[in-house]
Amino acid sequence: MKSLWLIVLLSFYFFILGNSLISFTSLDEGRNASAVINMIKSKDLLVPYYNCQPRFEKPPMLYWIALAFFELLGKSEFSARLVSGLSAMGVAVFTYLLVKKHSDEQTAYKSALVLLTLPHMWIESRAFVPEMLNTFFMMVSLYFFLLEKFLLGWFFLAFAFLTKGPVGVVLTLLVYLLWKRDLKVFSLKGIALFLILGGSWYLYMLYKFGEYYFFRFFLYENLMRYTGQRLTHPLPFYYYLIVVLATTIFYAPVYLKIVKSFRKELMPYLFWCLSVLLFFSFAKNKLHHYILFAYPPLSALIANTTDTKYIKRVLVFSAFLLFALFFVLHYYESIRFTPKAYVIVKEYPGTVYFYKSEDSSLVFYSQRCISTLEDPNKPFSGLVITKYEHIKELPTCKLILKGTEFDGRYVLLSCP
Repeated sequence: MKSLWLIVLLSFYFFILGNSLISFTSLDEGRNASAVINMIKSKDLLVPYYNCQPRFEKPPMLYWIALAFFELLGKSEFSARLVSGLSAMGVAVFTYLLVKKHSDEQTAYKSALVLLTLPHMWIESRAFVPEMLNTFFMMVSLYFFLLEKFLLGWFFLAFAFLTKGPVGVVLTLLVYLLWKRDLKVFSLKGIALFLILGGSWYLYMLYKFGEYYFFRFFLYENLMRYTGQRLTHPLPFYYYLIVVLATTIFYAPVYLKIVKSFRKELMPYLFWCLSVLLFFSFAKNKLHHYILFAYPPLSALIANTTDTKYIKRVLVFSAFLLFALFFVLHYYESIRFTPKAYVIVKEYPGTVYFYKSEDSSLVFYSQRCISTLEDPNKPFSGLVITKYEHIKELPTCKLILKGTEFDGRYVLLSCP
């Protein structure tokens, strides 16, 4: 129990502390936060909206939990990102519980400590996106499936389905089947509970929007993204190998030892890790945070062949490195575009446009809808948000301010 409480305490530092040092960054953070604000304003908790349009890309579980935090703690980056931070803490706790159940307490403790030292976990636990929440529900579901408490497993799998869609269901069941090699998981009561709890919202959306929703979410956002019929993030097959090597770089000195001392009883963790990596490697579209579900078994594999002293040294180094990163983020926020622009955009009485770019965080912070400028050669007037390289395409516009974002240099223009 002492080990578990220490994991919770360390998780607060590694996964939550400093989560509001910078304002919302990625496209999805702004879109998700906007959807929550719109739910609060409209009191419609079923249909997410972003920028005056229904947001079909993601199910609502992330929004619902964030909405509760917004009401309790205020509408802030801290409240929104707390969903991912607490989810990461939960992933660490269930990594400990799962490994302890199938190994011993010392190995379980080491596995959780390894998970804490993965820089990729630090990033995703401070991002308001659904991947960490989805990973948490998948972990809890798998834990109960392996205990043969199938009703509880399907209960939490329904939450994963409401967080990210079919992918969490497919991977959780795949890992169970590879681990246990039986079909006991497919209990009628569990599946019925899953369909009622996890499917009701989807049925409502199908009723309200018809076949368009089915096409947009299940086919366009899931199947077509996986097969490459919709290409948005095309990356090579080996992309996730690079991501894994980068996030486990602190354990590079023990890579060879991990391979040499591999034991048969570690096969379930290996199958679990590889199944996630291969599943997403075959996908035509790739994003780094898709593979978070591979990190608990990867941490267990590292912990089983790495001594406690080495892991604790890495933990101390990681703690100092993360603290230093807080200062870097503080400086970076001072040169960013979004914090400078949103005050102007919010107060502007006229029309605001995106041109060949989108800073979704400005939709959230300004709490207004921003149009898309399709053709700058047609008459228009207002503010334009675009990237620096497109200034020449808007020769009549005046530069108001510029700043940096993760995906490039942005500018705010005033156009007559």
